[in-house]
Order: sequence, then C-alpha cells, then structure tokens
Amino acid sequence: MADRNRRRINIEGVLRFALEHQDIVPAGESNYQPASEDRRTWLRAALEFLSNAESEIDRLKACTEILKKSEIKRNDRNIDVYADSDDDKKLVSNALEEIIEIIDQIDNARDFCTIGGFKYVVNLIKDIKNNDIIILACNVIATVTQNNPSCQEFAIRCDVIQPLLNALQNFNIPEVKVKCVYALSSLIRDNTKALESFAENDGFSIIVRCLQVKAPKLRIKIAFLCKALCTQRPEIKDVLLRVGFVDHLAVVLQDPHNSYHEYVLSALSVIADDHSASIEACRQPHLELEKSLRSIKDLISSNPELREAQQEELHYCEKLLACCFTDDSFTIGER
Repeated sequence: MADRNRRRINIEGVLRFALEHQDIVPAGESNYQPASEDRRTWLRAALEFLSNAESEIDRLKACTEILKKSEIKRNDRNIDVYADSDDDKKLVSNALEEIIEIIDQIDNARDFCTIGGFKYVVNLIKDIKNNDIIILACNVIATVTQNNPSCQEFAIRCDVIQPLLNALQNFNIPEVKVKCVYALSSLIRDNTKALESFAENDGFSIIVRCLQVKAPKLRIKIAFLCKALCTQRPEIKDVLLRVGFVDHLAVVLQDPHNSYHEYVLSALSVIADDHSASIEACRQPHLELEKSLRSIKDLISSNPELREAQQEELHYCEKLLACCFTDDSFTIGER
C-alpha cells in the first residue's frame, strides 16, 4: 500500500510540475513553444481526476486517461520516441507502474481491460521505441494475461502478439527481449487461440533465433517457455524441430558452463523424450552434443559443491546421454 500511495504522489507531482513549468524555456531549445491552453486544460483535468480518485478502479481509469491523452498528443506530434525530459514520458511511466501494482488482482485486471486501458498499452508496444516504456508495457501485458483466460481472450482481440514479436526482433536491449518473451509466455501457455496466432506469425522461428543472443535471462525464458509448450502439447516438438530448436540448444551448450545450461538441458530432455526425430537431431555429428553433455557431467561430478547444487542439471545430462548416446538408444548399425 505504501508503494501504491508513493506512486500516486509521483504521478500527481509530475502533473503539478508540468503545470508550473510550462512556460520555462529549456536550455538550448530556441524553438520551444509555451504550452497551449488545451495542454494546460488536460493537465489540470488529469491532476484533478487523480487527486479525487480513491478506489482502485478510479485509479485505473485515471491512468487510462493519461495513456489515452498521451497517445493523442503523440500522434499529433508524430513521434515514436519520448525525450527523457518529456513530461508525457514521466506520466506514462508512472501510470504504467501504478497499473502494474493494481492489476495483480484478477478482478482488477479484468476491469482494466473493460475500461479500455489495455488497448493503449498495446499501442505503446506498436508505436514507441523507448526501452523503458516497452519494458513496463510488457510487464502490464504479462500481469493482465497470466492465468486469466478472459483477459487472454481480450488480448487476442487486441492483436497483441504481432507487436510483441516485432519488438522482440527489433529491440537490441536484452531486457526488452526478456520482457517480450515474458508477455508472450503469459499469453500463449494454456491458450489455444493465442498459441495458434503465435505460430501463424512465425513466433517459434523468432524465439528460437533469439537463443543466439548471449543473454542468460533471455535463454532461460525461452527454454522454459518451449519446455512448457512441449509438455502441454507434444505436437509442438515437431514445430520446434523444424525451426532448429535442437540445433540452437546444442550450440548454446558449447558455451562455458553457465546458469542457463540447466534450463537448456531441461528443455532439450523434454523435446527428445519419446520423439525419435529429435533424438536423431541430437546425434548430428557437427553439434558435438555428446561431447558437451559429458563435459558438463564431468565438471559437475568432479566438484562437490557443484554436485550438491546442480543435481537437476546432472540428472538432465545423464537422461540425455541415456536417451541419445548409449548403445541401447541406437538401432543396429547406427553407431
């Protein structure tokens, strides 16, 4: 509650500051124009709305109004990047942060969709190139849709998947990519329509290619998502195999030992489980997967501290070696 009250004060503070400093010309901006009366009017109205809002739904409505007005002005100004000094950037950031704090309750998440706030968050993903804004917007989408079927259906109607995939491809900052995968994962797991839309928009190819980015959190998120999908829907294994999932995971395991290896091994063991085509893919000589597995196994087994801490990782290594590289796993004449 203290954090929420502090967020409320922050938003109101930004509004008050904007109102009080509209006519101060920033240094170096000779073409700066004082605020129009329309801008002053909406700032006053937003401040009054926020000051009077008491319930959580009122706060969501107030934050939605900020997102709506900011979008209108953004379109009028024809911009896709907020300057750090832009009042609207501060307002949007604070509004998104407050929304995240409120929608962690399912009923509030539904209310946020009902009052029209969600579509403005999706439009931020579509239109804005500020890394910090995209990260916050992805957090809102993930929080709204996670384990919430009605909000997932609403998100699908808002066509959120394609903008998230575009952001995942186009932003180079690993944290932005992580948050995009987080939002996608919250939406497509346990939702057939969302998963179909994800597949139709080449989502599997896109996330598998992202494994090339040397960012541990991103690799963990992707491995976790693909493992979950394969566990829920074994037919996904065929799709992942076609887009090179096994090859990419095997290459990742050639890197020096890292925290994400356990998650990669876990995903690989699931896709190879009772799936002969994936087992064959694991045996491709150029991947040197058997060598990687034995190297990781030896590293963990020879270090008492690692052996204690990485029991799951050791288990996955042994499982994959037994599944793909023992004599019993080959038909006669294969080895």
